[in-house]
Amino acid sequence: MRSSKQTRRAAAVSILAAAVVLAVTSCGTSGGVGGSAPASQAEVGAGQTVTLNYWTWFPAETTLKKSISAFEGANPTIKIKLREFSNTDYQKQLPLALNGGQDLDVVGVQISAMTNAVRTQLRPVTSYAADLPKDWQDRINPTMLNQTRQIAKDKVLYSVPMGSIGSAILYANQDLLAKAGIKNLPATQAELTADIAKIKSAAPDVDPVVFSGESWWQDEMFFTIAGQQNAKLSDELYTGTAAWDSPRLVEALTTYQNLFKDGTLDKATLSLKEADANNKFNSGKAAFLVGGSWNSSVLSASYRNAGGISVGDVSAGAFPVVVPGGSPTARTYAEGGLAIPKSSKYPAQAAKFIEFMTMDKAGVSTWASDLVLVPSLTGYKLDSSVLASPAAQAGYAEIGKLIDAGGSGRNAYSTTFTTDVLDNTLLDVARGTTSPQAAAASLKSAWESGRYPVQ
Repeated sequence: MRSSKQTRRAAAVSILAAAVVLAVTSCGTSGGVGGSAPASQAEVGAGQTVTLNYWTWFPAETTLKKSISAFEGANPTIKIKLREFSNTDYQKQLPLALNGGQDLDVVGVQISAMTNAVRTQLRPVTSYAADLPKDWQDRINPTMLNQTRQIAKDKVLYSVPMGSIGSAILYANQDLLAKAGIKNLPATQAELTADIAKIKSAAPDVDPVVFSGESWWQDEMFFTIAGQQNAKLSDELYTGTAAWDSPRLVEALTTYQNLFKDGTLDKATLSLKEADANNKFNSGKAAFLVGGSWNSSVLSASYRNAGGISVGDVSAGAFPVVVPGGSPTARTYAEGGLAIPKSSKYPAQAAKFIEFMTMDKAGVSTWASDLVLVPSLTGYKLDSSVLASPAAQAGYAEIGKLIDAGGSGRNAYSTTFTTDVLDNTLLDVARGTTSPQAAAASLKSAWESGRYPVQ
């Protein structure tokens, strides 16, 4: 599940639901600046069948066919005509189709990457709220709902989030841990260091910890670690409420560098690509994988069997706390929204499909078992049949807790500063080729240059 930056890598829960409701309902029903006027609802006679044109890139087509079949079975007068695209092609084709007045009724929206590119051609959710359940806002996780609204420049809610993603997450090969005499996932740096020593002794041909060494993954790792002390640090940096050379950032950079300097994390891992790290873990050549929640499919025994993954059992949890006095955290963001274009002549029927896919347990269950998104449906629990082992079940529940806790927003700020400056600087810090102080000064200078505005 990737978008723009997520093509390569794939507001706290304490915000009161009432505050979210007020913010959403206070928005007008206009489509923002620009865009065409919404089409009127077509008259539909009793028993008349309506066909909705649905474009998306997610979930996988085989999964969506099951979802659509279940929806049509429950709603015999509404048919869904699906067209699925690859991720990158969709980012090009959807804006063209919407601006060209294509006859579309429901569209998937990559919330962080696409909202502002297509919002002027989408109906605000408030404009068809009457066709949703009266308690629809209570059915959606308030953090995900607020994140979706906040990403739009005009702070209008244009799509209903299907779910959320988060990083960094620690995945573990349970068989290798058992071989090394490890009963639980490491919760602290001391425990991680001890576990690494046990793994090296019990299985010297295995890498204890692997992850992507590519530059794009660096801010995922770094802000997860920095967030253990200050969960909102990246938000504060990107919004200007904290300086890029602040003592807190220098301290976080120092902690990150020391993980590699003292050997807790092997610098050799920085030569791995994401696919390399995944392959090592999936082939039983690595005990721990640090990845995103989009890797959660590996928790499923049926997924592993279908993919020829030679790992017996997998667990998951938070990246160990390496900051004194810190708490487990993950960066999160709502993703995979469903929206109704202004061109749709059947918004009432389209709203019914969106309700099924995001607010109805029966509908959510048709795609949630893919384990790519943590569903936005309030209180949703994955069916116990999806994950066979207690370790996998507990791991998925822990991922959900981390995401629901609402750490700093990943991909929440559209600026080339992240890819052009920050990620490469963090890689230099990890390699030990630049000091935390020099890195912080360089980041501040680049940020204040004016070359990298937040869009």
